[in-house]
Amino acid sequence: MKRIPIIAVMMAAILPSAAAQVRIDAKKGATAIPKVCESVVPASIGGEVDTAALAKEAVCRGAGDMMAEYTYVLKSSSREKNKQGRVKKEETTTYEVYIPMLRSGARAVGVLIVTNRNGVPVPPEELERERLRAGKRLEAEEAKIARHAGEQAESSPGRTSGMFPLGEYPRIRIKRGLSGVSAADVALVLQTFLETCDLAPAGREQINGRETLVFSFAPRPGTLFDNTEKYIRLLRGTIWIDAKDRIVTKLAGWPSTLQDAKVTGATTSPGETPPAVFIEMTRLPEGVWLPGVVRLNGADYPKLFDGVAGDTTLTYGEYKRFTTETKDAQIEKTGAPL
Repeated sequence: MKRIPIIAVMMAAILPSAAAQVRIDAKKGATAIPKVCESVVPASIGGEVDTAALAKEAVCRGAGDMMAEYTYVLKSSSREKNKQGRVKKEETTTYEVYIPMLRSGARAVGVLIVTNRNGVPVPPEELERERLRAGKRLEAEEAKIARHAGEQAESSPGRTSGMFPLGEYPRIRIKRGLSGVSAADVALVLQTFLETCDLAPAGREQINGRETLVFSFAPRPGTLFDNTEKYIRLLRGTIWIDAKDRIVTKLAGWPSTLQDAKVTGATTSPGETPPAVFIEMTRLPEGVWLPGVVRLNGADYPKLFDGVAGDTTLTYGEYKRFTTETKDAQIEKTGAPL
């Protein structure tokens, strides 16, 4: 499967309660047709839904690399509870995110500028200095990409047939350790749910004026999960798929038993408690689907994620698209200057 940008939320190695640090890695595919989209055909949803075919189509539809073409605002929120179940610490950080102008096959690290910490805006003079530094880092990264663009493009053979993606699903990874030794490593990858879980039709809904197919999901018996995703074996939940675009618009999952959840003073009923994992996509005016909200909730379910006991929520917004047809990247809509 073609790699797509990963949001890595790294907890401090020595102080587990320290604020999360966010890193964004972006990769631009060599062609518009990812490998997972080859030989994929539209699934039948008119009468009885072909869930297996629809799952493959939904994987393809979210396998794009569109986020490398946008600047956006990212809010990272973290919450921790004590042994009595009371919130002992909450932190939020808001970033402006800029991705260097990528060419086919190129990889780069996004440039993040902190604009707000725990509700307090960064002073204007400090923000301006950071934007100037960010501009220099972007220029340096783009120069490096330009030097290696030819070699990377040659190493990626072109593909000309298949279905086109309509968006890009988020991928997050949370690591937590002590003195350089990794004690926990958890990933939340939407595609894994489509590839390893059985979907059961649960009706249709109108969401924002769009017909949406609703499915309950449960892990397929006998599935072997990577260590970073083994918690999925204990989950049950709901997946929403847009009927027209065939892309997942929302996913919510809860532990299947109280023993796995260990929720203080609550049950695991989806209507009564927050989900353990949650992803919601947003559809931009140009028809592209990108991440809206991603949550991995180890605060309410401390036994589920094998050492990651915090609640991390990433909220994306204010997407503005870069045009890349000219030498200098420009933002189509007015955005914050670098």
